[in-house]
Amino acid sequence: MMDKIENGKDKVLGKMKETAGKWMDDEDLEFQGKVQGMKAAIGEKADDMKDAVLGKTNDLLDKVNVVIEDKKKK
Repeated sequence: MMDKIENGKDKVLGKMKETAGKWMDDEDLEFQGKVQGMKAAIGEKADDMKDAVLGKTNDLLDKVNVVIEDKKKK
């Protein structure tokens, strides 16, 4: 959950820096904003992949447990 909050914060702050850099004609600040936004996007993708892996792992463990319980009954 904290990762999602951190990614959201980076996304918003990155956009603010990028916009401020454009308005102030500050290429460095604009670049920093773009980098921070990319960091947030990468973090979001990593969270999505982590959630997908955990979901598949839990599904697999559930199936293994069903097979084990079936074996115990026989």
